Amino acid sequence: MKKTTLTVPAGSARVEAFVAEARVSGRVTAELRIVEAGEVKVAENGDGDEAELASVPWNPLSFASARAAVIEAETALDGSIDELVVFADPPRDAVGIAESTPKAIERAALEWAAGYAELVREACRRFDEKGGGALVLVVVTSERGPLGAMAAGALLGLAEGMMAVGTGSVRFAAIRDESDQPDLLARQIVKTLGEPARDQGRILRFGGRSGFFGR
Repeated sequence: MKKTTLTVPAGSARVEAFVAEARVSGRVTAELRIVEAGEVKVAENGDGDEAELASVPWNPLSFASARAAVIEAETALDGSIDELVVFADPPRDAVGIAESTPKAIERAALEWAAGYAELVREACRRFDEKGGGALVLVVVTSERGPLGAMAAGALLGLAEGMMAVGTGSVRFAAIRDESDQPDLLARQIVKTLGEPARDQGRILRFGGRSGFFGR
């Protein structure tokens, strides 16, 4: 039986590379498309060679949207999601903290910390209900301003906390991507998903050479 895989965010180079590699491995995929509040929330299906790929809307600023997005993705993937692959690349702006507005600080915290944590929580909950699943969280390493760095730190902290307390029936892997090579990263993620379950225990650093991980 083919694995069904949900990934986010639609349109990024890393997601496009992963979707192509996932299809080679026989997976059926869907993407989460990040939207703002008030945008039309309709799943879109591709045409021709892209017919298997569904694009499901998700608003990270809404907890209710995470649940709705997972349910829509399950429907698009014939009723079940086996894997979730999240690529997180917070903003790389260089605005100083003194120049940041209270609204920008609140948005960074809600979108990148709370929003992504809620998506991960919802996916883990659904995986537990079906008896298992796999989740890969990739955090891109880059030079960032204070708010972007805060967001990346929150995501890495989320991963460390999940590994510290365990994830039950969910296979979890966290990767710090330092490669800026989407194709190599995609192949490594598919390889990781296909390997036997094991206790990772730490965030892995992907440094750009195929199969190269470090602490």
